[in-house]
Amino acid sequence: MKSATSVGRYFSGSNKKSKVYAVNDDYEDNGQVAPTDGTLFTATRLLLAVWISLGIVPLVLQTRSFVKFATPHKITQDLVAPVGATRELVDLETLCPVEGLQIAGSWWNVGVTHYYPVEHGRICHFVIPQYNIHGAYLLGEERVAPSSTTPASCSGESYPFQHYFYHGSIGYYAFYEEAEGTYCANDDTAYVLVRGLGTFDSNGAALAKDTGDTSYRRAYWYGLVGSIWIVYRSILMRRSYISCKRYGRRCDRMQEKIRFRDALVYVQETTRLSAHGARNYHRAALLYLLVEGLMSDLFMLIAQDGLFAKVQYISLGYNLSGVLSMLFEMVETMNWMGERVRTLIKRLLFNYETTLMGELVCSGAMQYYLTGLNRSSLQGSRPVAEAVSYYVWSLVGHGIIVLGIVAAIVSVRAIGAITTVMWKFGSLRLFVAPCCVDTTLGVRCKMILLAGYVWEDGKLCYKIETLKSFGILMMIEEDGGEFLVLNRLYWFSIPREDMFVIGAVSGHTVEPCSERPCMGLVSMFSRSLGGEIARTARVGFAGTES
Repeated sequence: MKSATSVGRYFSGSNKKSKVYAVNDDYEDNGQVAPTDGTLFTATRLLLAVWISLGIVPLVLQTRSFVKFATPHKITQDLVAPVGATRELVDLETLCPVEGLQIAGSWWNVGVTHYYPVEHGRICHFVIPQYNIHGAYLLGEERVAPSSTTPASCSGESYPFQHYFYHGSIGYYAFYEEAEGTYCANDDTAYVLVRGLGTFDSNGAALAKDTGDTSYRRAYWYGLVGSIWIVYRSILMRRSYISCKRYGRRCDRMQEKIRFRDALVYVQETTRLSAHGARNYHRAALLYLLVEGLMSDLFMLIAQDGLFAKVQYISLGYNLSGVLSMLFEMVETMNWMGERVRTLIKRLLFNYETTLMGELVCSGAMQYYLTGLNRSSLQGSRPVAEAVSYYVWSLVGHGIIVLGIVAAIVSVRAIGAITTVMWKFGSLRLFVAPCCVDTTLGVRCKMILLAGYVWEDGKLCYKIETLKSFGILMMIEEDGGEFLVLNRLYWFSIPREDMFVIGAVSGHTVEPCSERPCMGLVSMFSRSLGGEIARTARVGFAGTES
């Protein structure tokens, strides 16, 4: 073990790359103070600022939505049919004329099933069959001024309107929404704004038969699953925070500056959902939580308006990207693809340059896409839903939405990646060229940085700055052997011995090796790494070939 005086020489030497011990205790106890050169945004501060933006802010918003849904709700009494009320079907289309709801900028088809005569009019029960949505509305009989979202052309033909409905999810619960506005007789559409949200433990046939009541309702299933998800995301944020802080201190001690883009990449890599060494059954559990979150986003499409609706569209696309990444990660670990095919797909669809392009395009087109779907033949699919069950048919309806969004995201990402590579490198050879760093990182790398590649002597290499972005460091042993070192991400524990050797370096080439803890001095690479390696076997996280 080096002494504190010996370590100090690495900070004072101007012609050598500064080095620090890989284990935090070793350099924390030696009394060294990280040099900052008076820089406002040191590596540590920059990483933590990005961590707050990309990690904490989304977590706070997600927690806020969870609290809204988990809070018990009560259906407005006027929308609940009295006990013993007679179910009527006579003159249904005339007495319950609403054909659509305009919510959050999109039109949603409504199919009335029956109504209950009440003292103040009638309560009409309706369904949106392709999404397993069941609810009731109350339509006033006196003309009123149009609501804020109702077109001006409806002036003089607007009537008070309020409704509630439940939107069945994947699990045994449903999302609740209550809204009010005005009904326009000119186009048989109700224009509403959402006033209440919640969840309720019901789905399938029970949800279809539910007529509501005036007691407080809640969903224990959603509360349980949502709590697990929030707690897990909080643990991830803690893991990411410690990783960012440790890496930032290492950079500061080595007097290495990092750019904003480097910080963005590193933070996103440390906030990945799965730990290094995860099994596919772990990923399957995470996939279920992602799908449940996806259902929340799909419901929120009809619960938000204005700017919040745009943010929700982006959130939906972002979570869909998470599902795609998790699915691809599962396929990666199965070794079904050759290395060239694996890197081709990853560079084309999972790269940082185009990671939000598809989501932004979806945000701009989502309202038109949803309206088009709801005005299609799906609005007349109630007989099919009743035949196969509303729950099963909703899987088809939601699947169509998801497939359309996925197709848009994949197309935009692919076009964006091709454009980026052509503009920067002048050819598409990068997509199929081998790179030993990609092979060594394997599934440990969440996404690719296309701009981080460089051609050197006909070989595809990682730039020095790119190695820094992914937190890749170099360790030199006493015999002069060089090794590639990476921070290992665990599920829950965050040990101080978090740096692991994953590759042996020879010149500009790195080759996967058995994974082992790094206990020595580490430094930044002063040269690019890349090119093809002779041995193409894939090395697993436990250090065994697979």
